[in-house]
Amino acid sequence: MFTLLVRHKVEDFDRWMALYEAQRAELAAFGVTREVGLRSAVDGNDVVVLHEFETREAADGFLSMAQQADMQEMLKAAGIVGPVTFEIFANY
Repeated sequence: MFTLLVRHKVEDFDRWMALYEAQRAELAAFGVTREVGLRSAVDGNDVVVLHEFETREAADGFLSMAQQADMQEMLKAAGIVGPVTFEIFANY
């Protein structure tokens, strides 16, 4: 198992969450087997999303897709501000 950690700040959590929910059904098609969302208790616009994958190749593919121009535009439309952190971890 591999986990992709994505962390970013959003302008408005509710707006971001609405867009995330709208595309949630598509995650399995991209190889996501499980996902967990976290929201900072201090700053509700600080968001972490964990996506799990069976293989490193699936995680890498998802990461590549997330870095394409059309996906970056979607992230911008969701109100993401500042840098987005992407890290892949091997589960143990």
